[in-house]
Parts: sequence; structure tokens; C-alpha cells
Amino acid sequence: MLKNNTFRILSISVILCVVYTLWISTLNPVQIASLKIIDSFFYLSSKFNPLPKTGQDIVLVSVDDSSLREVNIRWPWPRSTIADIINKISANGPAAICVDLVFAGKSVDPKEDSVLMNSLKSGGNVYAAAFFGSDGKYVVPDEALALSLKDFGFVNKPRDIDNTIRRMRPYFLSQSGGIIDYSLSLKVAGGVTNNTPASIGVSVPLSKDGATYIKFFGSLDKFNSIPAWKVLKGAADLSTLKNKLVFFGVTSESFHDTYHTPLGIMPGTVIDINETLTYINRSFFRYASHEVNSIILFIFVLIAVFGSLRLSILSGIALTACEILILLSLGLVLFLKGIIIDPIGPILLMVASTVLLHGARYVVLIVENMVLRKEAVTDGLTGLYLHRYFELQLKRELKSASHIRKNLALVIYDIDHFKKINDTYGHEFGNIVLKAIAKSLRDHSRKNNIIARYGGEEFCIIIPGMKRDHAIKYAERLRSLISHMEFKTDKGDSIRVTMSAGIVTIEDMVSPDHTSFIKAADSALYGSKNAGRDRITVFTSLRCQPPPTFSTASG
Repeated sequence: MLKNNTFRILSISVILCVVYTLWISTLNPVQIASLKIIDSFFYLSSKFNPLPKTGQDIVLVSVDDSSLREVNIRWPWPRSTIADIINKISANGPAAICVDLVFAGKSVDPKEDSVLMNSLKSGGNVYAAAFFGSDGKYVVPDEALALSLKDFGFVNKPRDIDNTIRRMRPYFLSQSGGIIDYSLSLKVAGGVTNNTPASIGVSVPLSKDGATYIKFFGSLDKFNSIPAWKVLKGAADLSTLKNKLVFFGVTSESFHDTYHTPLGIMPGTVIDINETLTYINRSFFRYASHEVNSIILFIFVLIAVFGSLRLSILSGIALTACEILILLSLGLVLFLKGIIIDPIGPILLMVASTVLLHGARYVVLIVENMVLRKEAVTDGLTGLYLHRYFELQLKRELKSASHIRKNLALVIYDIDHFKKINDTYGHEFGNIVLKAIAKSLRDHSRKNNIIARYGGEEFCIIIPGMKRDHAIKYAERLRSLISHMEFKTDKGDSIRVTMSAGIVTIEDMVSPDHTSFIKAADSALYGSKNAGRDRITVFTSLRCQPPPTFSTASG
């Protein structure tokens, strides 16, 4: 028994894990649910962990809503205005300036480009953005401006199935497998740490699509920020920028340069800051291997299946709830250590196994109770109702008939000389006779008739809704049918059995007392036996003139 239970638990667990791995895990809703749980880990991580020193050394010069109002120049601002901001930042000795703007093409006024070019050259440590267009073309700064920059790099980020940015791509590859260029954040990180982009990029653990998770250290409000208009108007203390990494970009939502991230909607420039910090701190996430995820999945599902099959419903649910809490805690601990597991698989299968297996147990219990209930009211030999159930139904039918004045009849059959049959041919043959007669009575009765085994060789039939004359003919037809049945003995002899019967209808016996109704049918049965057996006797009584008299029909 123990081996069977263990095998069943293991088998169900393995089947669930295989179904999840091969099919369920590929469904979009499941993948999105898994990503949302990982987002909660990102959120908790950003709350638990303070901004690292490298993050505190970053300053964002933001083109926010207040800057658009105060500068009062239609965006995009002239390149000379951008140059003015870069000059003011450069004058305070920052470690590097990352301009999250793409200087593609030339200005209408060549002087604008010239002014910007001079500011980029004088700064000497300015990086600018580029991007890959939807057509696959690499859009880079104008050549003259590009030569004036420290460097430029792409700012494209892959989006997950729910259109959320969680990952970064350190470099883009050509069709031949060569690196087209590195990301802007990777180049900036390399510049401030005196490393080449290639040396950092080679240490990044990448997934099959060449991307990895960004370590989101914080959203906009977590970083030091100076509105661009204060830089232009000298309203900010820029001496704090010395040796700092300065990002210059737009944060106003009116530019639509905002994206969904695990920490909520975030400007693209702030995403670049988090990406840059990920490279600077080498805070790379590693996705747990398929084998590790499979082991975690199997262990948690195995425990849940065990609880669903061996514990009560409440205990099984409590066990699954504890497992989910343990799994989420394990996922968060591993996340804080830079390892991402698949959290939704175990949770989904634990809940599914709890619901399905406990549900199946509940259904089985209902079926078993139905079987037990049926066994409690039916005779094991004939399958007919027992005496107790018969009396209960007769009470109900009499009550119903008296209220709505409907017809009702009761027939009691008794097999003639049944003791002699048992004594002559044995009890096993007698049982064969009983089962055959019971089957015949059941097969030739209406569905709403209630047939019961009343005693050893007695059968009762409650006939609701049938008029008196029809009920008598029906009862006589069954008696005649039984009398024509033949039974083969072990010796090959062929015998027939007969039955005597008594019938009473509610037209002749008006009484709400079921015992009186039974006594009336029983007295009619004795009338048949006294008249020579193999016949049916009808109980008759003038409603106000007892005692009763009997009418007899014989075969």
C-alpha cells in the first residue's frame, strides 16, 4: 500500500512537471505572470538596498517640465542651447558627461553645429546616444559631431512579452557574428572605470537572445537631479559636479520617452543610468539553469501533491500556502544574490495540484457516499430497495396523494412455496430465482414505480399516479409474466414458480397511515394464499362499511 501511494505521488508530480515544462511554461499569460513576480523582487530589492556609492556619484541634468517652462524655447532646443549646458557642466570637472540625445543630421544654421562641436571638443569626455531604427539601420550622430565626442553608443533596450523593459543588450551583432557597436551605457561605464567595453562585455552573462537583466537600483527620485533650466540660468551650485558622472537627458512625460519597468514608468535616461550602474558595479543577474529550475519545480510540486493526496483539505491548503511563502522567500534571497529562478512554475503547479487533487478526492468522496447511501437502501442480492426505504417512500406518496388527490396503489407479491424450492434445490438456486424475479419486476415497471424486497421472498411495488383498474391489470400482468418464467436446476430440470399477490389502492383505503395501507395489501395477499395461491386479490372496502371484502383474480 505504501509503495503504491509513493508511486502515485511520484507519478503525478513527474507528469505535472513535464506538462508544465513542455506546454504550460510556453503560454504567454504564464510567462507574464512569472515576469510580474520577478518585478516584485526588483521592487523589494530597490527598497532593501540603499543606492551604492557609484550611484550617489551620478547626477542627472534633466529636461523636465519646469525646464520647458522656464527656458521657454520650443523643443528640440537649438544645439547652441545644448552646447551652453554642456559647457557649464564641463567647466566643473565631471568624470564624464553622457548626453542621452542623438545628434543625427545637420542643423539648418551651420553655426549651431559649430557651437555644439566646440563644446564637445572642449569637454573631451562627452558621450552621446545612437540607436538602431525599426528598419535595422544604425542612426548615429552627424560625422563632424561624432568626431568631437568621446564616443557614442546605442540606447536600444529589448522589451519583454508584456512590453516592459527589464533587460539590456551590451552589444549588437552583425549577421556574420561581428560586433556592430556597444551600448552607450557600456561605453560610459568603461570610460569611468578605465576599462574597454569589450573587457566588461565579456563578463556579462547573456541569454540566448544576447540580453541580460538590468539591476534597477532606483527610479528617478532616488538619484541626484538638477533641472536643466537651473544650469542655463546659473541657479544651481554646479561645483557638486566635480568628478561626478553626469547624465543629461529628458525626463518630461510630454516627450513620451518613458517606459514600463519593474519599478514603474521610468524615463529612458533613468533606465540608462541603471544600466550604466549595472556595468560599473558588475551587478549582473544569472538566470538559474534549466536543471536547477526543474529540481526546484519537482521538489515543491512533490510536497504539494503529497499534501493533496494524504492530508485533509484544510491541511493541504495550509501546506501549499506555506510552500508558496517559502518559494517566494527563496526566490527573493536568490534574487538578492543575483540569481533569478522561475517562480511561477512551482506556484502554478502547487495551486493546481491542490485544487485538482483535493477536488478529485472530494468528488470521489461524494461518489462513495452515494454508493454507500444506495447500498444502505438497496438489497445486496436483488438490487431492489430495502424495507426501510420502501416504508419511507410509501409515507411520502401517501402524504402527496392525500394532498393533491392523486391515484396510488400498493402491491405485495409472495413467491409460492419458496421454502420448498430452497429445501429441494438449495439456497443458491433460490437466490437465482429471487434475482430473476426482481429483474423482471424492475424491467417491466414504470420508472416512477418503487420496487422493494419486503421480506425473504416478498416484493412490494408502490404504483403512483395509476388509476385503480389500470393498477390491478398491471399487477396481474406482472404476476402472469412471472408464472411463465422457466428456471433450470443443476440437474437440468426445468421448473416454474408462481406468486400470490395482494393489492390495495387509495380509492379503497383512504388512510394517511402507511402501516394501515400495508396491512390492507397484506390482508389481500393472505386472501390470495387462502384461495389457493397463484392469484391476485384486491382489497375492497366501502368507505363507511367495514369489514373489508376481497375480490380475487387467478391465473
